[in-house]
Amino acid sequence: MTLIGTSVLRREDERLLAGKGSFLADQAQGAYHVVFVRSDIAHGDLRHIDVSTAQEAPGVVGVFTADQLGLRDNHIALLHEPDPEFVAATAFTMADQRLALMAERRVHYAGQIVAAVVASDRYLAEDAAELVNVGYTALPVVVEMEDALDAGAPVLHDHLSSNEAASLSFAFGDPDSARAQAAVTVAETYRIGRHGAVPLECRGVLTRIDHRTGEVDVWSSTQVPHMVRRGICAATGWTTDGVRVHVPDVGGGFGTKANVYPEEILVPLLARLTGRDVVWVEDRQEHLTAAAQGRDQVHRCVLSVDADGRILSLEDDFLVNIGAGSLWVAGIIANTAIHILGPYRVPAARVGGKGIFTNKAVVAQYRGAGRPEASFVLERSLDAAARRLGLTNVEIRRRNLLTAQDMPYPRPLPYRDGVPIVYDGGDYRACLDAALDLLPPDVVAQEQAAHPELRIGHGVGCYLEATGRGPYEAAQITVTPQGRIEVMTGAASAGQGHETSFAQVAAESLGLPMEAVRLLPTDTGSLAHGIGTFASRSAVLAGNAIAQTAALLVDAGRRRYARATGADLADVGYREGVFQAPGRDPAGWRELARLGAPGEALEGEPPLYAASMYRCRTVTWTMGAHATVVGVHPGTGIVRVLRYAVAHEGGVEINPLVVEGQVLGGVAQGIGGTLFEEFRYGADGGPRSTTFAEYGLPGASEVPEVQIRHLGVPTDNPLGVRGAGESGTIAVAAAVAAAIDAATGCTHVTATPIAPRTIKSALDAA
Repeated sequence: MTLIGTSVLRREDERLLAGKGSFLADQAQGAYHVVFVRSDIAHGDLRHIDVSTAQEAPGVVGVFTADQLGLRDNHIALLHEPDPEFVAATAFTMADQRLALMAERRVHYAGQIVAAVVASDRYLAEDAAELVNVGYTALPVVVEMEDALDAGAPVLHDHLSSNEAASLSFAFGDPDSARAQAAVTVAETYRIGRHGAVPLECRGVLTRIDHRTGEVDVWSSTQVPHMVRRGICAATGWTTDGVRVHVPDVGGGFGTKANVYPEEILVPLLARLTGRDVVWVEDRQEHLTAAAQGRDQVHRCVLSVDADGRILSLEDDFLVNIGAGSLWVAGIIANTAIHILGPYRVPAARVGGKGIFTNKAVVAQYRGAGRPEASFVLERSLDAAARRLGLTNVEIRRRNLLTAQDMPYPRPLPYRDGVPIVYDGGDYRACLDAALDLLPPDVVAQEQAAHPELRIGHGVGCYLEATGRGPYEAAQITVTPQGRIEVMTGAASAGQGHETSFAQVAAESLGLPMEAVRLLPTDTGSLAHGIGTFASRSAVLAGNAIAQTAALLVDAGRRRYARATGADLADVGYREGVFQAPGRDPAGWRELARLGAPGEALEGEPPLYAASMYRCRTVTWTMGAHATVVGVHPGTGIVRVLRYAVAHEGGVEINPLVVEGQVLGGVAQGIGGTLFEEFRYGADGGPRSTTFAEYGLPGASEVPEVQIRHLGVPTDNPLGVRGAGESGTIAVAAAVAAAIDAATGCTHVTATPIAPRTIKSALDAA
């Protein structure tokens, strides 16, 4: 039986497309609604909060401010800290972040929570929230990172001495000598605009209190339920055995929901304070204002190459705007710094990066989390060097990409887990060749004939991604009394097809048809430990955890069969769901499950069950190359992406169809961030992109069909899988920018989103 590697149709789609999904808002019947009063200024001290009128409004149960909540800790702890080996190797430092769950004295961004209204329905809660009177004393605002670093800039968090949230630096080789010997050195400043996931379903939290036991049941539209439970308990002082976090169907996450938010702590607290079932469902304006955003980096990069275009050294100094705070600042900065080296031979480098506090909304890991930014900077620098040398964009990459002869390829740097970096790939140059085979430069002539009104250009971009980040993921498998196989893992699904892919792993590992296996939604009360779904880790960590647990379940089944039949354990065999031994009747999982029933041979025994944690030693590396053809309208500067191709060097694909969907979705999000999407802020820190009229998203007409080729290179884990969740996003900006340059012949794109007016100005000037 071969299920792994088969394009099984997603089993969840029939339910979701028929409108039978069970999302958070679907489960809110009977609950009272929370509406949060949010700051309408970016920086200021709270003079007063008058809730008296709101408190008397119809349907209101209570209006709460920070001093009424009784929080043990009015902030959320960081979600990631690098290994000491990485800290030592990169001189990594990180500030003590204490951004309030609910503002007590000062607000740091527009959209920060200052009060909460609980009422019998959403409409009455909204009406009452408008009656809350908040007085502020405005303080100076810093929006841009360079301003935040000025000596005279206001320090946003008064327990800190500066606006620097984190920093790192490392070097190897001799960059100064390399620069002196270079035939060409290109130096440029690159800006990657602030944008984010904007999933179809906004965030939401529902809490029900068991008044008999006091247990707090929380449903959250999250990718990281165990982190949410930990955040709730840390802030409130409640014990983990008294808090249970459930994950319903989730309508997209992409990293924005791989975060712990104030609302996920405040809603359970409000439920306990009011004694009511309480729900908060984020509206779109709230999401575009207060949900975690991403990107927003500035790089000053210097690339030195020899006369043949071979890289001699790379120097990069970058800043990451984390807004008022980021629980993932360490991961974002480290990702950027590590991935700036790309899939190339880089004999010398000097890299430094800082995270900077400003009065923008908070930041989390949006799809790629530093990798797309690093790819854009490095790839654009290679394009600039190629132009200076008279080489094609393809040729300069072919001369620098790692090949099979280079593998495994070490870098003189540990990964965030402290393990020395060693690329475990196959042939990165062959991956570029595969992308060009799908979409060669000579198609430009065809597209020019088809679109005479446009200027046509071809571009490429490469990327490298560390996937399968540990340290572990948990899984459990239970055989129900009816003999069904139920699987649960800590990697909660946010729409990636886990119900299908993980069922394939379990079914193949147990030698069963998929119909016999069901994946249960993640629930911290049933699965005590877990990490979550983000960073292209689920297939690697959760997939191997399921396979490992399946082997343990078979061992448990063998022991039960031996006890029930009197067979010697060594003689018990298992094949395709059936246990047997010489001279004994065979038994399947259903028969074993019945043995614990009253009057049966093993009366009273609990259901068959196995659980385990899969730990990886370090990450595994996925590489890929993107090729695209774009058309630029010379009269408007508007860009159309006409063709797109991705070749990626992944591992074993559990479900090729699911992987293809991940890559397609990633390309769509990459096009959005490259051409349309940006969270803009005024000089006063006020958000200017709070509706879809101001925050552009790509539609079906903006995303072309995408050709995909998978080059499988197994890696060092039992299933041989690599992550691919971010493969479609990382190199989009680099490839599209290169194609625009080729189409216009007069631009060198250095910033995203790429505005039509910028292209039009360059064309007019030329």
